[in-house]
Amino acid sequence: MDQGGFLNPKSVDWFGEYARFCSADFLGLNYYFGCKIRNRLPEECTPDKPIDILEGGYKASYDPSWKQINPPKGWIYTYPEGLRRQLHQFRTEYGNPRVIITENGCMDTLNEGLNDISRIEYLRVHLAAVAQAIQEGCNVIGYTAWSLMDNFEWSEGYEIKFGLYRVDFNDPDRKRTPKASALWYKKVVAEQAVDLNEKLINSKI
Repeated sequence: MDQGGFLNPKSVDWFGEYARFCSADFLGLNYYFGCKIRNRLPEECTPDKPIDILEGGYKASYDPSWKQINPPKGWIYTYPEGLRRQLHQFRTEYGNPRVIITENGCMDTLNEGLNDISRIEYLRVHLAAVAQAIQEGCNVIGYTAWSLMDNFEWSEGYEIKFGLYRVDFNDPDRKRTPKASALWYKKVVAEQAVDLNEKLINSKI
């Protein structure tokens, strides 16, 4: 929060004071990707977007080793270590509260169709990172894949699909069809385990 983007320091200070007097059953975490940041240079700004309102004055970038989901337009990069590090920050700096990962997932890769191997791999490595964090003492009590079904995304409407189930929005009944990730996730939940050596070659999981 000390690098709060559009939050100015006064609002961050106010929130911190407010939080001291509140209680919660758990801390909810939405995690999709990580990024690297640096100070934004004045020449990187435009007259209508001065430096102080652009991402809190920071410039975001991504490591070339991080896999981009749905290239070239996808904005999610696979970086499970960022999730593990965030959980450890809660453990070491905030008293290790109970954490539920309320959102974690990625959009469809367009050429994969129902055989959404990229999503399975994304979920697999992030679940493995969560399992590692738990073994290291982080107090994670729940995990939710985003999302169960294709839905309306705030900034992109129905153009991108995050669901484990495909929804046919042209069908009056909104027919649901399981993607390969739904079958894979069902197996993970049933076995309560993630196989990092599993070969992902088709939707018959």
